[in-house]
Amino acid sequence: MDFEYYAYLAQTIPPRELARAVAARARKALRSGLKLALEKSGATPFFFEVPFRSRAIFALSAARPAIVDPAAREETAQLLRERWPEACSFVLREAEACRRGELPVFGKWKDCRKGAGADIATIDYHRDPMDPQIRYDPAQPGMEVDLLQKGADAKAAWEIGRLQHLWRFAQARWLAESAEERSSWTRAFIETVRQFRADNRKGFGVQWSCAMEVSARAMHAAMSFAYLRDDPALDARAIGELLEFLEEHCLFIEEHLEETGAIRTNHYAADLVGLVVVGALFPELGRSRVWLKEYGRRLWEEIPRQCRRDGTHFESSMGYQRLCAELFLAAVLAARAAGAPAPREVERAVAGLFRSIADVLNPSGNIPQVGDLDSCRGLPLMPRTPLDCEYLAALGAAALRDAKLKLPGVSCPVEVAWLLGADGVHRFEGLATEGRRCSVELADAGVAVLRNGEGWLCLSAGPNGQGGTGGHAHNDKNSVELSWGKIDLAVDRGTFVYARDPRERNARRGTAGHSTVQVDGLEQNRIVPGRLFALPDTSRARILRLERKDGFELATGEHYGYQRAGVLHRRLAALHGEVRAAAIVDELHGHGAHQIALRWHVPQTEVAQRPASEAEAARLERLHDAGLSFGYDLQRCVAVSQEGREVALFAFGATLPWRLSIIETDVSPGYAELRPARTILLELSGEVPARLFTAVLFLADPQSDA
Repeated sequence: MDFEYYAYLAQTIPPRELARAVAARARKALRSGLKLALEKSGATPFFFEVPFRSRAIFALSAARPAIVDPAAREETAQLLRERWPEACSFVLREAEACRRGELPVFGKWKDCRKGAGADIATIDYHRDPMDPQIRYDPAQPGMEVDLLQKGADAKAAWEIGRLQHLWRFAQARWLAESAEERSSWTRAFIETVRQFRADNRKGFGVQWSCAMEVSARAMHAAMSFAYLRDDPALDARAIGELLEFLEEHCLFIEEHLEETGAIRTNHYAADLVGLVVVGALFPELGRSRVWLKEYGRRLWEEIPRQCRRDGTHFESSMGYQRLCAELFLAAVLAARAAGAPAPREVERAVAGLFRSIADVLNPSGNIPQVGDLDSCRGLPLMPRTPLDCEYLAALGAAALRDAKLKLPGVSCPVEVAWLLGADGVHRFEGLATEGRRCSVELADAGVAVLRNGEGWLCLSAGPNGQGGTGGHAHNDKNSVELSWGKIDLAVDRGTFVYARDPRERNARRGTAGHSTVQVDGLEQNRIVPGRLFALPDTSRARILRLERKDGFELATGEHYGYQRAGVLHRRLAALHGEVRAAAIVDELHGHGAHQIALRWHVPQTEVAQRPASEAEAARLERLHDAGLSFGYDLQRCVAVSQEGREVALFAFGATLPWRLSIIETDVSPGYAELRPARTILLELSGEVPARLFTAVLFLADPQSDA
């Protein structure tokens, strides 16, 4: 037992939360015991008893709540074909591939077929699609599945088990030109639900090993049903099977609600989202009012708790913030459709998630990799690269009717049409443009974004997620990501995987996986052995200030992650559009002799050392004159090239002697993805206080890379 870790938790987690977790575990144990006793006696547990109703008749009625109006199919489909023809073609190609049993898994097409079926290929839900040698036992109780078994990664199996391809079948139906073709996609939807139920008995196997995954599956089925509910291929049997599918999912979620931990995470909120969405959109189910009203009340309490005042999510992960923004929006829209709207406070919190993501987007429309990125989507309406979030603010603007989320220069994305129909597109276009694109500090997240000309820089110096316990946070204090136009120049190494390779997981969330300074090989926060999501926050990182001076946009961050070595790290980041340069000053305050490493992870492979030219030296001198260095070594610079032409020059200086090397490495721009890259490494040894200086000159025209 790691006593240091548990002592930290005892000091960090509020006693009220500990008491709540204990009470939740006691309720769960009592509920399970009563359920088992009643089942042994042959009685139905009264708290899960579902009264009989004529479900199939109700399901076919026009009164069913829906986020998008099924009657708007023709108008919306015509608009989609006219405005987004390439997106429509992509959706149809992906739908056809899914019907053949070829599913997208973390951006790669995987053959997931088990055999042939009547309308679709049958899917093997018990095999790891990334490593077909790994299989899960479908007869093993879901809660007993080892999610951390060596060499395996349940996330890959879950990726197909969420049934996100139901969206593609539903969307393909709306785009179909004939009634016969539309019904063929409806049958593909029906057969997918039918086959999943046949191959994945409730409560058994990897697809029933996590309530959040069960919730996501139910939500996707419930929301995508609106796109085919008026199809003649839907008979009473099919509707009855869908209702039973949704009911067994929601009852499972209730029984396995992820609230027993000392910290309630995105899992708990996602569990509630599934219950609210199904309860709102399928009122004929026996416990629908409980799911919508009772669990809705709990969700409306949880969302503001998980959203910080600056609009960011408390997981300290931009990737998970995107996931939660989409999930929370789905719940808000479903509840609104059912005539039970969320409180205004909740809508403001959800809008904050969308707004703060818009605040940090780089010129390519991508989020910085602050914390983990597992590539998950709450609303997989259109395939996107894992970091692409430019569509998100516009979707929030149209859905929440919030002009502050409409950014200048951003046209309506196709997701608005798919989620909200043609009316949503017209609503977005009728909004005033009140969004912002400027330098910004997100104080609670400890993130500062600088914008100046074509330059963009993100400085991360914030707390670890989940109330300081870690979760999806990284040791990325005072790390920098840098872009010039659409050319990325300094990045995070990314997440890559979780359980499949614990060593790689820890290396990438560790200090050396980020473009920052490391002292004596120490981690900024201790990585707890055997706990892939624990990262006790002792670094006390924060953004000190954001300012503008003499044409520079500047941000300063600091952290105490090396206090056990007697060192404080403070970093100043500066960006100048006219000079076309970024400058970073690292100050190490303290005492004694230390080994220091400064890393810059660049996503290019054409990286070579060379001296600065006279013109480049003159630009570097301007940074020196501005007080951003004591001088750069003009002979030991590093040029970064992309597609055969130089795009940037890194220059360095320090108050200590330093060695320069360029190391082959890789970066992960999405879960289970790797791309070759390089690390520029400066190694120093000597007494502190000390200063290190980095300059990045932008050499290429960013417009040519648009």
